[in-house]
Amino acid sequence: MNIQRSVARDAVAISKGLDFVKNEISFYETVSKKTKSVKKRLERLYTAQEHLINSPKESKSLVDQLKEINQI
Repeated sequence: MNIQRSVARDAVAISKGLDFVKNEISFYETVSKKTKSVKKRLERLYTAQEHLINSPKESKSLVDQLKEINQI
C-alpha cells in the first residue's frame, strides 16, 4: 500500500510541472532541521524533477494513466 501512495504522490508532483517542483525544492532545502517527512518530500521532488527533465512525454503519459485509474 505504501508503494501506491508513493506513486500517487510522485504523479501529483509531476503533474504540477517543473517550475513548481523547482520552487518546492528550493523551499525545502532552506529548512535547517529536516525531519523525516521533509527528507522524503525532497526525495520525491528530486525524482519528479529528474523524470520531468529526462522524459517529459513519459511523465505526462504516467499522469494521464493514473488519472484514468483513479476515476474508475
